[in-house]
Amino acid sequence: MLTKITKYKTVGKKRSTARSYRRKIRGALLSLARSVILCNTPEHVDAAAGLAQAVSGEGMNNRNYLLFLTLLETNNPCVIDMLVGARNPFLLFSPIKPNWFLLKETFRILAKFKGNELSLTALLALMGVVQNTYKASKDGYKIYPLHISDIYNIGKHLDKDADQLEPRNRLLLEILFDLYFVGIDSEERATKQIGIKANEIRMAFFDHTKRLIDAIPDVLLVKDIVRTATGPKNFQWKAREVVPDALEAREEPETKLSIRRPPRESPPPPPTRRSVAKRTPAKKQPPRRAAAKGATAKNASKSRAAQAPRRK
Repeated sequence: MLTKITKYKTVGKKRSTARSYRRKIRGALLSLARSVILCNTPEHVDAAAGLAQAVSGEGMNNRNYLLFLTLLETNNPCVIDMLVGARNPFLLFSPIKPNWFLLKETFRILAKFKGNELSLTALLALMGVVQNTYKASKDGYKIYPLHISDIYNIGKHLDKDADQLEPRNRLLLEILFDLYFVGIDSEERATKQIGIKANEIRMAFFDHTKRLIDAIPDVLLVKDIVRTATGPKNFQWKAREVVPDALEAREEPETKLSIRRPPRESPPPPPTRRSVAKRTPAKKQPPRRAAAKGATAKNASKSRAAQAPRRK
């Protein structure tokens, strides 16, 4: 009787029971991943650094580039250094073709952290995505149309107390100049307004009589207390001491004249017979033999006529 009851209860419910357990396993794994990515404890930092090392060893591709973004969002120097490794952080996302979701997540991370919170390595990696999309090309606005808030989230990371040649400021000013240069050359009004706003932030940085608060809302410029990030417990990690020189912008920024391509030079016309004749020097022609023979024959006949006696 008991066997009949158990069979009756489990018949038709095995698949649904298995699916419910699989969902529970996935939920447990997701909750564990969330707690690891938060990096609140040294054990979580060890786990996140190990995960970053494994992802970095695979290399970036179209399947795991979102994991790079997720690990950059931790803003933990140990995790980010293990993720980037010996690469140039500014070129971290260069193997990936820009898409809408990548740019949306990039600007979301820029908006999440305040101007003094985001680490330099993570900021350079995110700015590489922005410059790769909008640098001297109008196609970037077709992939992800920029908003004024996106320009604010770029400009708020400027440090006006530092010099303009400082790597962070120099790179941000270069990107704002690219956005201004592309936007002002557009025919759409919204794109032109974005370019004007980018140039307004640049001018507020260069002008000593102005402040960034004159171009960016003061809510976005509020600085937070810089908190020491949680370090690893057992994971071996050596902090990066010096930023490589390759992370800086160009040596001569802001030297653009026009975004339009110069007209192609027309190819030179094909050479003609006259031009070839002018270029090649004329060859000296030897004297004609027939004319020389004729002259000698005339001279011989004259001499004979002079020597012959005249007949009466």
